[in-house]
Formats: sequence, C-alpha cells, structure tokens
Amino acid sequence: MRISDPNKLTGRIRKVALGSESAEIIVDIGDQPVTATITAGAAEALDLHEGDKVFTLFKSTDVTLIKNTNH
Repeated sequence: MRISDPNKLTGRIRKVALGSESAEIIVDIGDQPVTATITAGAAEALDLHEGDKVFTLFKSTDVTLIKNTNH
C-alpha cells in the first residue's frame, strides 16, 4: 500500500479503550505513544486490537489510523 502523506509513523496498538460513541487508541511508535480518538464504529470496522500493527497519519488537527488487512 502506498500513502503520499509525509507525516506517517508505524507502530503497534498498545491499548484500545472503546466507549459508546468514541474509542481512544494508544499506539506505541517507539519514542512516545500517540493517542488517536476515533468513532466507536470506526474502531469496530477496523477490528482494532492490542498488538495490531498500524500506521498513524498526521494532519494539523487529527490523526488517521490504517490497518493493513493483507497478511
């Protein structure tokens, strides 16, 4: 998968805190954790779990998570 966004970091999910409306995803990128808040529906659709390898994409105001489903 190719991604043009220059602000991307690869890491593993350390914690998934699923709430009724939103989910907090903590990703270990090495130096320090990155926290992303996404909708609960998005977290369920991505089937996110501790230990999953994900990409974090940064914009000026948000973080995007991508899980590669091609094993």
